[in-house]
Amino acid sequence: MPEFEVEVDAEDAALADLCSMYWATEDDGSFSFTVKELSERFKQPAHKISKTVSESCYARSSSKSCIECGRGFIYRTRSEWTSGHRFAPTRCRTCVESEKQRLEADRRKAEAAMEAAISEHFEVAEGEAPIRAEDLDLPSALAVAALFEDGEEVSEGVTVPVMERGNPLTPTSDLNLKLLKALIDQGILRIHPSSSPDAFVWKDDGTLDNQHYPMLASYYLTGVGDVETRLREYLKGLSQIISRDNWPDRWTDQFSDFWFDLAVSECKAYLVHMLKRHGLDFTPGQRTEEVFRHALRWYSIGQMYYFIWRAARDSAAYAARERVPAKQAANSAITRISGDVDRAYAQGWDVSVYRRDSRLPQSTISHILFSRALQLEDAMAYSPVDLPVRRAGLELAWEKIDFTAFERLIFQLVVETEGYENVDWLMHTNAADHGRDVSAVRLRKDPLSGHSSQRVAIQCKHWLSRAVRDTDANQAIVSISHWENPPFDVLVLATSGRFTSDAIAWIERHNSRGQRPIIEVWNDARLEFLLNERPHLVRSFGLR
Repeated sequence: MPEFEVEVDAEDAALADLCSMYWATEDDGSFSFTVKELSERFKQPAHKISKTVSESCYARSSSKSCIECGRGFIYRTRSEWTSGHRFAPTRCRTCVESEKQRLEADRRKAEAAMEAAISEHFEVAEGEAPIRAEDLDLPSALAVAALFEDGEEVSEGVTVPVMERGNPLTPTSDLNLKLLKALIDQGILRIHPSSSPDAFVWKDDGTLDNQHYPMLASYYLTGVGDVETRLREYLKGLSQIISRDNWPDRWTDQFSDFWFDLAVSECKAYLVHMLKRHGLDFTPGQRTEEVFRHALRWYSIGQMYYFIWRAARDSAAYAARERVPAKQAANSAITRISGDVDRAYAQGWDVSVYRRDSRLPQSTISHILFSRALQLEDAMAYSPVDLPVRRAGLELAWEKIDFTAFERLIFQLVVETEGYENVDWLMHTNAADHGRDVSAVRLRKDPLSGHSSQRVAIQCKHWLSRAVRDTDANQAIVSISHWENPPFDVLVLATSGRFTSDAIAWIERHNSRGQRPIIEVWNDARLEFLLNERPHLVRSFGLR
């Protein structure tokens, strides 16, 4: 019995003969004709024979058959047949394809059942109180806007899953999850029924397990009306207060903490990015968080990029030079950053501001905060002024002292504080002192490089009836500039009252230029905190 049953598609008799002779076999199973013989007989190049045959016919084996349907396996070329000897299939292509189609149909059926369960369980809720930006805290208000925006394209009321975004929501996945969970826990967002079944945990019986993966789900805003209208109304309200000048008071109080969270996240992302470019994998931990929070008190994000760039380069060199494990080399980066930052601050380095790396695109929430809310010309050079909020129980009776007593209090506070030397007080309140009420030398210690110092001038403003304005800050800089032999490194504006938002914005712009002197602010809340650690001063000045 011949090994193959040949089915010829061609009507050409010569082509049919070629196919029959190509697949003809002897009793021992060998082919009757070589490809070379067929080439000479049919006047075709040898390398084209198999292709011509495969396009014109197929051969069904009489000795090798599918274990399911029992039909012989189909071959198009001799090479398929010889490889079948080495890797013998058990099922034919038709049966395999039929099973694929059956499994696909089962999958679609199961997916349809899951989608029906999701739609039933997560119907779009109606009649709830609308979400207004002014009612939220600052991180939540901006996170809502960022979630519904991807690459400056605003959704139609339903978010793209965070894991599927084209532009990152925040710089790091841990901050993504933190903000997302906060919005869910506050009832600001609800899961939309269009979410993929992959976003949920399913029981063995195919029912929902009341758990989901936050980064894989889609969300909508609670409220009334269709989801697109809810989002449109929310964004309209946010647009009216998003500029820093229009922020609610509590947003101003929350800003510093939020900026630090975002800045730390930016630094983590850049460190991971730079180490990866050097072939080193790194997962930031608590130590990384602490080092960056410490450093960002003194340096902007762009300046931190400088320290990170150096550390990644030196860690890669350490791995190559010392042949240490990649993990050890990567972990050494954060130690290098910590040391460099402390050394730079102690020695007064002029730290460069690095630009954003184009290979690490800015996150949506960073763009909203830096460009729309703060309207910064250069977010990488920006550092916020840290203004603490007054705490209940720490308030002092500032009205019980006059201008002279306030200056004497600041003088005494500095004299008693470790790290300040040569403290001097100009003994004429409101005199033509060129803006210097108290001066001192601030010492900074570095265990590796020794000691360094900064000349500090403190202007005292015992103003209870009005806040310090931007014009006051500007005048203070003009006044202190008269002291040039040597000039002051730091100007502290100390007030028993508050600073206007315009003053804070002016000071931040001044500091971002890196010009001397850098301005520090001591408002009523900071002074109350410092003085409550020195109760003898509170008593002696009759402040409580």
